[in-house]
Amino acid sequence: MKNMIFYFSGTGNSLHAARKIGKSLTACSIQSMTSIVSPQLQGHYESIGFIYPTYFQGVPIAVETFIQKLDFSSVECDYFYGLTTYGALQGNALPQLDRLLRGKGEKLHYGGAIKMYSNYVVMYELSKKVGQKTEKAEQAIDRVIVDLTEKKVRAARRPVPFLDYYYRWRVEQAKTLDQHYQVSDDCISCNLCQKVCPVNNIEMVEGQPTFLNHCEQCVACVQYCPKKAINFKSKTQQRRRYNHPEISSKTLIRHNRKIADTYR
Repeated sequence: MKNMIFYFSGTGNSLHAARKIGKSLTACSIQSMTSIVSPQLQGHYESIGFIYPTYFQGVPIAVETFIQKLDFSSVECDYFYGLTTYGALQGNALPQLDRLLRGKGEKLHYGGAIKMYSNYVVMYELSKKVGQKTEKAEQAIDRVIVDLTEKKVRAARRPVPFLDYYYRWRVEQAKTLDQHYQVSDDCISCNLCQKVCPVNNIEMVEGQPTFLNHCEQCVACVQYCPKKAINFKSKTQQRRRYNHPEISSKTLIRHNRKIADTYR
């Protein structure tokens, strides 16, 4: 029986979790929620999962948009689960997913949260403890795999109403925060920022990245730039950079652009 995982990832944490979990399940396909190809869901699924980071105490807008467009009319699924990767707080990321699925006539059977390396470099200097935090995240993913294999049921906690208001305000604000990105003379016009952006928010104009004001603030462009040429205001120039140790820019681009990867 087949399994499906949909993921959203900017700097690799959620993609890594999706790959690892996908390899633990039978006949499991994983697909980016920002793929240009809409998924064709048909038939009987043992499980369908959604893996994504917590942004501003909720789900990325791209995740919300994707789920709203999903068509479950030709689908039978025994088990829906959601996993949010987070650095400090998971907020309403899981209750929001449950609400989105219920709006499509389904429900969340299992909601889990995986604490991973916190990487929003726009707000703070990044930790030096990449190895230690990555190891703990691996252990958390392993525990989730056991839960999913056993089809455990874990309801999403009740949403915090205040956080929903905060979330809506912040995600609307986030779309145009890219106006504060600065591109230095260190830019080598490699085009990598455009390729790693999961929501096509970057266009190259005369060899320089131009931001299109529908940003998710995943900061993939900042983190993966080989010359640290993209920065937020004057805040990030001297701060560390991060992407998941097992998710190179090539890996991220390949997975985000494919229709799906299937593990047998």
